[in-house]
Formats: sequence, structure tokens, C-alpha cells
Amino acid sequence: MNPRFLLLALCCAAGAFGQVDDPEPVSSPPQFTKLERYQIRYAATLQPIAINQMHQWTVRVTDANGNPVENASIQVSGGMPAHDHGLPTAPRTTVYLGDGRYLLEGMKFHMGGAWEVVLTVEAAQGKDSLSLSLDL
Repeated sequence: MNPRFLLLALCCAAGAFGQVDDPEPVSSPPQFTKLERYQIRYAATLQPIAINQMHQWTVRVTDANGNPVENASIQVSGGMPAHDHGLPTAPRTTVYLGDGRYLLEGMKFHMGGAWEVVLTVEAAQGKDSLSLSLDL
């Protein structure tokens, strides 16, 4: 076998079977939920967030002491309070990425203005929520 071909095949196989990179670590400062059961940080894969573009968020959930929260259920709701309508999509968490991080898919904002995104977390510490204000 040609040594160059063998090297190329080994490199391709290593890439094909290597660990899949997940989204970048979350970048917002931690914010406590309403009842202070959880701290939440988030980062959008689309920076800056643009109108009419589907994107994902990485949401990191820790307990009040900063320990990662596993096996959480995260519900997403919200909308534009000034226009009295909800989100144009139905975002949801799809994958647990480890270390308290969850992939939230299906985010989209269809017009500029003041938006509210509510993340409701339910885990061993109980149910609690965080309201995020975004001005797009």
C-alpha cells in the first residue's frame, strides 16, 4: 500500500471517529432564577442575534452553589410583550452536552424590538424560571 494513502486513510479515520465538538462554552454572566434555585448562563450560536435567522443556544444550568445540573427539563416560552405575541417558533432543548449544558434548538426572532425569553427549569432542586430580556 502507498504510504501516503495509508497516512491519509489514518487521518480521515481519526477525524471520522474522533470526539464531536459541541458549541462554544456559554458566555453570558450567570443569572439566578426567580426562586434562586438555579443559575443560568446562555450563548447564542448566532452572534449577534439577527432577525429571521434560525439559530441555537447553549444553556448552562447550575445549582445555587455553581454545581452543574444534570437531567433537567427546560421549557422555553416568551415573545414580544409590547406586541402581545409569542415566539414565532417552538424552541426546545434537544441534547445534553455535559457539565450542566443543554443545546436549545429552534430559536428565531422575526422582528426587531424588545423580546422576552423565559427558561423554565425543572430538576432535583425543583421548578424555577428565568426571564431574559433581549432588545433586537
